[in-house]
Amino acid sequence: MYCLINTHISQILQIITSSHITDYDSLIKNIQHAATPQYQSRYRHYFGLNVARLSPGYYQQYFQQFKAGLSGGTLQLQALVTKLHKVPTHGKGKQTLQFSFCSKLCHMLNPHLPIYDKMIAAFYFYREPNLGQPLQQRIAHYMMFYNFLIKEYNRILTAGLLTSAIQQFRQHFSPQHFTDEKVIDSLIWSFVTLAQQGGGTIVYC
Repeated sequence: MYCLINTHISQILQIITSSHITDYDSLIKNIQHAATPQYQSRYRHYFGLNVARLSPGYYQQYFQQFKAGLSGGTLQLQALVTKLHKVPTHGKGKQTLQFSFCSKLCHMLNPHLPIYDKMIAAFYFYREPNLGQPLQQRIAHYMMFYNFLIKEYNRILTAGLLTSAIQQFRQHFSPQHFTDEKVIDSLIWSFVTLAQQGGGTIVYC
């Protein structure tokens, strides 16, 4: 699959918007302002939190954890997911497991960490845990895949599996604050988007 990204990098780069680069760079550059409403508004828009229509209380707790992480507090993804699950995300006290948004928060504190979302899951044929499973079992299921992503991204970089695509991404956009891991995330996300749109001239072989 990585060879497909390298082969079709021109198509992939065409569907990545310039704002995807500049907005992320701005968030990283101005991360010291994470406690401000202006920053949080940009963050919520970029990472799709607004689309989820989460409760004000959840957003408040979410950014409190962000602030704590910036202040030097220890922030582990599994503990963060468990803690934020206790906060209602919707009306009538409904609680939902927001693993993707928690992974994005951890990534912002350490940009070498991967981001989990449904596009990344689709690329690796990962099936999310059943909603009927106990909470800790579901979290453990997600964490198993997330730890795989950490190791896999390291393997990609060590073995040079996406070297050509990463170089062309950097030459095309000149990002200021993208780690190689964030470039990989962007390439995979965009490849899956392209494939789901019909793939154009992508040929699977």
